Amino acid sequence: MTSYLSSRTLPPEIISLVLEDFDYDVWPLRTCSLVCKSWRDLSLPFLFHHLCLSDGKTFRRAFRLLVVDAPHIGQFVRGILIGKSIAAQSSELRFLAHASEKERLEALFLALPGLKVLHCDFGGHLTIPLTLLRSSITTLYLDGNIQPIDELMILLQAAAETIRFLTIRNMVYRGLSSNQLLSRNMPFPGCMLALEELSIIWCDELPFLPSTIQMPNLRTLRLDNCDESILSCVPASLETLAIQIEPDISLPVNKLLTVENVVAFCRIIDSDDRLDERTIRKLCNTSKVKQLELLLLFLDGHNDTLRSLASMIDKDFDDDMLRLHRHGALERVIVTSKFPSEGIQDLFPKLSNLGILEVRSGASSLLSPQRRRFIKNGYQSWSWSSDW
Repeated sequence: MTSYLSSRTLPPEIISLVLEDFDYDVWPLRTCSLVCKSWRDLSLPFLFHHLCLSDGKTFRRAFRLLVVDAPHIGQFVRGILIGKSIAAQSSELRFLAHASEKERLEALFLALPGLKVLHCDFGGHLTIPLTLLRSSITTLYLDGNIQPIDELMILLQAAAETIRFLTIRNMVYRGLSSNQLLSRNMPFPGCMLALEELSIIWCDELPFLPSTIQMPNLRTLRLDNCDESILSCVPASLETLAIQIEPDISLPVNKLLTVENVVAFCRIIDSDDRLDERTIRKLCNTSKVKQLELLLLFLDGHNDTLRSLASMIDKDFDDDMLRLHRHGALERVIVTSKFPSEGIQDLFPKLSNLGILEVRSGASSLLSPQRRRFIKNGYQSWSWSSDW
């Protein structure tokens, strides 16, 4: 006789594992929440784990739910995205033009005591409540220019004590010399003691100087399509350095990083791109590198990936890496590709025969995995992903 196993006899730990397996996919989670009251209660932390408030409509809906109708749900929110029309005022978007709307935004933040991740999509003046950055938020993602530049400095100063993971994307400040920056009467971030991981993506001439911002406990640095001005502010020793492969990347004069793990990634093959020991030596002391990962993010198919990789790798790369290994430095070389790994070993015959080559398939780095964050898929469409 077959017995009926109801949700009342199914342990909540098992239900939570089922819900976790949906990987925050809203539609199956909504269906599970309708099974019964116990399933609904267990579904809430997954359904409201992260919120995307891309415009005024979604903000007002979230405000009514989390502040007015069901304030108990706010405890489950761990990540939130604030869209341009909410995070900043531009000439086209004036959602927070009135003080009452700013107060509502502050009330919404206060209703999220467990908030860890804040993603701000900027387009003008800063309007998010800065005092809240001194609370539970440990991951800050800033996308777009903040004008004037003083407001960026105020924001980073407010976050200096608690932010552990910081990403700055699509920020360009041109024509401001270091003397002009220092002469301005504005606060500077100072010492960001909590900061462990910094990512700079598509940025140019960021207003950072060693005298205005320090990161003594930084462990991981990612540079993607940006100038190297930030390198003058990072400590001389890092655990992981992730850089885009490009020929003209270099460090400031008289500064050479000591790095254990180097991740060299590439999305598009340029005729000038060349992967060799000299490229890595421009940034760090190669005799201290223990692990090197080549992260191939090409959009081409498998065969095109092999051809692109073969054209990018210097003819002496295999010998250079082998020499570093024999001198007691390099312990492992990893090649991570979005496509199947067949044929990649043939490009590194000596490393493969020695057993220090590891080839893996996937879109995420092994040495520098991305944290889950909001990724834009299209116009006003976001996903919660860890892809590069």
